[in-house]
Amino acid sequence: MKRRTGSDLMLETLLDEGVRHIFGNPGTTELPLMDALVTEKGLAYVLCLQESVAVGAAEGYAFASGGPGIINLHVAPGLGNALGMLYNSKRAGTPLVVTAGNQGQEGHLCETVLWDDLPRMAAPLTKWAYEVRRVEDLEQALRRAVKVALSPPTGPVFLSLPGDVMLAPPPKMQGSPTRIATGFPAAEAGIRRAAELLAAAKRPAIVAGSGVTRSGGVQELVRFAERLGAQVFGESASNTIAFPLNHPLYSGELVRVAKHLRAQLDGFDLLFFIGTEAFILSFPPDVPILPEGARTMHLDLNAWEIGKNYPADPALLGDPKATLPLLDAALEEALGEAGRARAGERRREAEQTAAAIRKKLTPPALTPESETSKGMPPAVFQAALGEALPRGCALVDESITTGGPGLRQAVAGKAAGYFGMKGGGIGLGLPTALGVKVALPERPVVCVSGDGSAMYTIQTLWSAARYGVGCVWIIANNRSYRILKERVLNLQGNTQELRRFVAMDLRDPEIGFAGLAEGLGVPGRKADTARELKSALKDALAAGTPCLIDATIQNEEL
Repeated sequence: MKRRTGSDLMLETLLDEGVRHIFGNPGTTELPLMDALVTEKGLAYVLCLQESVAVGAAEGYAFASGGPGIINLHVAPGLGNALGMLYNSKRAGTPLVVTAGNQGQEGHLCETVLWDDLPRMAAPLTKWAYEVRRVEDLEQALRRAVKVALSPPTGPVFLSLPGDVMLAPPPKMQGSPTRIATGFPAAEAGIRRAAELLAAAKRPAIVAGSGVTRSGGVQELVRFAERLGAQVFGESASNTIAFPLNHPLYSGELVRVAKHLRAQLDGFDLLFFIGTEAFILSFPPDVPILPEGARTMHLDLNAWEIGKNYPADPALLGDPKATLPLLDAALEEALGEAGRARAGERRREAEQTAAAIRKKLTPPALTPESETSKGMPPAVFQAALGEALPRGCALVDESITTGGPGLRQAVAGKAAGYFGMKGGGIGLGLPTALGVKVALPERPVVCVSGDGSAMYTIQTLWSAARYGVGCVWIIANNRSYRILKERVLNLQGNTQELRRFVAMDLRDPEIGFAGLAEGLGVPGRKADTARELKSALKDALAAGTPCLIDATIQNEEL
C-alpha cells in the first residue's frame, strides 16, 4: 500500500476548497504530486507546455468560474518564465494560487542547482508569498492562500513547496474553507452624501470597471445610471463588460493618453468611479486630466484604489451590487420632483450624446465589395465578427490595434462574457481562452489575438488538442507589431522622417499560423476575406473542436 505524503494532503485540501483543475508545467520537484494524481479522479491536471500558458489559462478559468485558478510550476526557472504573465494577473486582480516545487531544504544552504529564494522572486507580483517548511503547515498554508487570493482586493498569491515537505508523511486533514463575506454596502452616511452631491450635479458621469462585474452588480448599475441620467464610460483597458455595450447611456471606454482623456471628460462636473481604478494611463499625464472644478467620488471593495491618485469625496468602501440599490433610493429622495425632471431631461441629452459616440465607434456594415476584398481592413474584420459571432458566446479579446472599441461595439449584445487584457503584457489571449472554455464547457468561446501576441503563447494550442478544449482562435494577422509602429511615429524622429521601422515587422519570412496550428494538433484555416472569415468561424463552432483561423488584415500604410 502506498504511503501517504504531503502531495496527497495537498490534493485533499485543494479538493476540499472546491478546486477541480490545476494548470501547470511540472519538473522533478513536482514528481510526488504527479504520482499522487495517478489515482486522484476529482482533480484534472492540465499540462501546459510553457509557464506563461499555465498562468494565462488559470486566469481565464478564475474569471469565468469565480473560483481561484491553481497553477503548478517548477523551481526558479519555471517561476521566472511565469512572472511576465503574472504581472497581468496582479494588475487585473486575478485570484490565483501559484505553487512551485523547490529543491529539498537540505540543499538550500549549499544552493543546489535550480534552487532559489522563490518567495522573494514572487513577492513583488503577489499579495502573499511564502515557503512551506513543514508538512504540518501545508494544509494551513494552502487554505490561507485560497482565502487571501479570493479576498478583496483579489489577486495572486504564491507558495513554494520544497521536495522534502511534499514527500513527508502528513497529518490528517483537519481544517475547512474560509470565505470572507464581502457583499456589504458602503456606510449610510457616505451614501447620503453621495446622493446629495449627485442630485446637485449638473453633468455627472459614471466610470465603471471590473469590480461591478465581479460583484454581479451590472443591472443595479443600469438602474442607477438611468435614474441619474448620466453617461457611462467603461474603464480603460477593461477585461470585463461592466455596463451593457448597447445601452443608450453607454459612451465607450476611457482612453489611456492624458490629453485625449482630458478632452473626453470635458464638461463633466462630477465623475463617479465604480469598481475601477480612477484612470488607467499608458504614459505619465502631461496635462491635468480632471476638468476644472470637477469633483470625484468612488465606490469599490478595493480601498487601495479609492482616492489613490485623485481625492474621492465621498469615498465609499463597499460592494457595488449591495450599495447601488441603496444609493439609487437615496438619490430618488434627494432629487425631489424638480430634480427628477432635470435628471430626465439630462438623460435624454446624455443618450443623444452617447448614441453619437457609439455610432462613431461602430464599424460600417459589410457590403458585397468589402465582404469579398482580399485583406481585411480592421473595420471590415470587426464587422465580419459582429455578424458571425453567435449570441451567448464568450469573447476573449487581445486584438490590440485590429479590434479595440470597434470590435466591442460590433459584438455588443452578442457576447455573454467578455475577457480582455488589463495588465498590458501581451500573450494573454490564447491561454485565457483555454481556461475560459475549461470553466464554461457548454458555451462557445472565441478568442481574437494579434499575431505578435499569439507567438508568446502559441503552445496553448497543444493543450487544447490534448484535452479536446473546443475554442476557436482567430489570429488578426497584420504581420507586424502595429502598435509599436504607431507609437514610434509619435516620437517625431528618424522613423517619422525615413519611414523605416526597426524590429517591428513579422515578414521575411511570414508566420504560417495555420501550419503552426496543424503541427500542434489543431486544424488551421486561412481567411483572406470577410466572407471566408465568417464561413470559417461558422464551421469551427459547428465542429465543437479546437480550431485556429489565420485572418489576413490589411492596414493602411503608415
